[in-house]
Formats: sequence, structure tokens, C-alpha cells
Amino acid sequence: MDSVASPKVLESLRIIAKYVSASPTDAPVEFVRELAQRWKDRGGLVAGKSRHSDRYLDDLLRALDTPIRSLTPKLVGRTNLKPADVSVLVRLFLSHWDYVGDPDSGAAGSADYKPLLSDAEIEGVCRYITERISSIGPEARSEVESTTDLSASAQDMTDLIATEFQKCAALFTVGAGQAVLVARPEMALIGFRNLINRLWAIDEADGRGRILIWTLDLGRQDFEDPESRARFMNVESLISRFKALKRFRESATDARWDWLQSRTVVVLHDTRSVRPDVFRLPAFDPHHVLFSAIPPRWAGLPEFLTLYGHERLHETAYTIFLGKREDSAAPETSPNVIVPTASQTYEFRYFGHALLKSDETGELAAKSLKLTPPGRSYVEALGTVFVAATQVLGLPRISADLSIDGMKIEPAHATEKLRHHGFLLLRLDEFAKFWLPTAR
Repeated sequence: MDSVASPKVLESLRIIAKYVSASPTDAPVEFVRELAQRWKDRGGLVAGKSRHSDRYLDDLLRALDTPIRSLTPKLVGRTNLKPADVSVLVRLFLSHWDYVGDPDSGAAGSADYKPLLSDAEIEGVCRYITERISSIGPEARSEVESTTDLSASAQDMTDLIATEFQKCAALFTVGAGQAVLVARPEMALIGFRNLINRLWAIDEADGRGRILIWTLDLGRQDFEDPESRARFMNVESLISRFKALKRFRESATDARWDWLQSRTVVVLHDTRSVRPDVFRLPAFDPHHVLFSAIPPRWAGLPEFLTLYGHERLHETAYTIFLGKREDSAAPETSPNVIVPTASQTYEFRYFGHALLKSDETGELAAKSLKLTPPGRSYVEALGTVFVAATQVLGLPRISADLSIDGMKIEPAHATEKLRHHGFLLLRLDEFAKFWLPTAR
């Protein structure tokens, strides 16, 4: 029998809803993962790194004698959260909500926190969430049954990107797992060249001067760490494709490169370049730019499961389009001006891409599905990246009234905020020469 929240539990959930948008009733697993992300956001920084890291959380759980096996994979959606895990995590997050300890200490201790709710209220919420997960299943398996239909309705990736590019002011390509999808190895360079040619033709046709932004993570840069090796090769794969565009000679080579150089920024995360002295913004999380952790709202989505299931999470690839809201009545900006104005409202549109087997040919093809907005934290982070990109490219200044998805984006110090968190903002020539000593 499904659990029913008591009035006291409902009141507790209303308090939590100020921070977590996922429904504890309909999407309890997403609720827990988003609660975990909000808890991480609130930890602040120690020596430029997030206090509430997964390692810190693991230490805190062990200190409370409640360790959870495979903690990080469970928090990012690689493996299932069990009801027992959920009870432990929700209790810890709510009882360790406001950090009041030494701001320069990274030690994990319960005495350094104030709770969000009373002990009795926390127990009530834990019991309710655990019962909801037990009732509907840890990953809402009923939704997975629709993945076959979704796979059939997925769009061709290149066509989708070209269509959305026509309507946007900026295209974000997020290499969370893979920067470039390749269905056939022999087409690795040709496919990238053809996509860039389509985007170039669209932009040249109307002269709107759209921005292209790639976000990538260099990782820990440790030979013994498999993730570090994968992320290094992910960055290298994109560098190689851009190098080919410049070095392979054809009639359009120089003009195409000039266009790319004037409109492209690569936002590369390098933890070795964290600069805590530059700008302090505790709420900003690199994950909200890199999508290196799966957004809690996406973990149980049928569209997300269709693309990546539970076994292909290392293959995640996203594009995000910043464009005028479809219901905005304001006129388009003048030609050659992509900077949004105060009279217009803008929105992000999110798409995931994966190599799916074609029903017609049985061969793998790059396909796309639209994903729901992951939350306001991502709007702030991506909005900051957009503003910083315009600054790097020397475009007109963004208005202080810029609104994206109902959120005001503060243009001041955008570049400094990103550098504070270890992001390098590179023009295309800089990125193509990144491994050379002079690139840094």
C-alpha cells in the first residue's frame, strides 16, 4: 500500500521544497539525489575545493557508523539507491544542514552543523521517503517500459543540432562523457567537418553571429586513475578535430576557421588552476557547467534511460541551446547582434545524444532526445558561462537585466567567477595549441 504523508510530514516537506524541486511523492529517488546536491552546494569551499565532497560525505557517514557502499555511483545515478541507503542519506543531510564550524577546516564532524528540522521531523521524512521508494521501486521501473517508443522517436543528432541552432543565440556542447560521438570510425573527422559546415552556413545566412561554447573537464590528470585517462583523451579528441579543420586544405578552410575563431570559446576545467583568491562564490558548483555528475532530475527520466540506461553513463553527451523563449513577443535583435536585450526573455533547451541502434538498418547512429530543465543552479552556471564567453570574444556587454528561465544573470565578474573554480576560457587557437608549453 502506498504511504500517505501526515500533516507534520507535509509541513516538513514544504520546508525542504524551498531547496529541492523534485517531488518526494512521485520521484523520491530524484528527490534524494537533488537533496544531496543541495547539501553539497551549501558546504562552501576549503582551499578552493568543495567541503562537501563525496569523500567528505563518506568520512561523515563512517564517523556515524553508517557507511554506504558505492556511494558516488549511487549519488550520480550509476547504480540504484536502496531504501536503506536513502534513509541514511536523508537523515544525514537534514541533520547536518547549516555548517557552523571552522570555515577553514575540512574535518567531518556532527558538532559543526545545525539541522534543518527537528529529530522527530527528520525521522518522519526519512520514513515517508523510504516507504515511497519501497512502493514504486528504486528507479521507477514502470517508466522504463516506454524507452522502446522513445528510441523510435529519437531524432538524428546532426539534424536536431542544425534545427535548434537556427533559433539560438548560443550553442553549448557539453562533453560530460564524450565530446564527440562517432558511429563509424572512418567518419570521425568527416562527420565533425560536416556538422561545422552546416552551422557555419546557417550563421552566415542570417548574420546573427551565434556563439559556440564547448565545456570539458581535464579531470585529476593522474595516470593511475581510469577517469583521468578517459577525460584526457576526451579533450584530445576535440583538439584533434579542430586541428584537422585548420590543417586539411580545402576551399573553405581559411574562411571557416576565421568564423570559428571569432565565435568559439572552450571552457576547460582544470583543478590545478583553481584560484580561490580571485572571486568567492560558494554556491557555484563546477558540476553545473560540466554535467560530470548526472543532474538528479535526469536520473530517472525515461528519455535519459533510453539514451544511456544504467550501463552507458560514461557516454553522456549533451547540447544546450540558449534562445529566445518561444512565447516572447519581443522582436529579434538586429543582424550581427546576438547579445540578449532587456526586452527579451530567454531560455535554455537541453538535449541528450547517444549512439542508438537503428530499427531500419540495425547499425548504430547518433540520436537525440530532449531533456527536462535540470534546475535553477544550472541556469545560473550556464548563464555565467555565456556572459564570460561574450567577454572573452570581445562582444558587446551583456545587460544587467538579462533574464534566462526567469533568473537574472549577473554579468559582473563572470570571467573571474569561472577562473576562481578552475575554469580556463580559451579562444580556439589557444585550445588547438593547449598541450604546448606556451598555451598555459
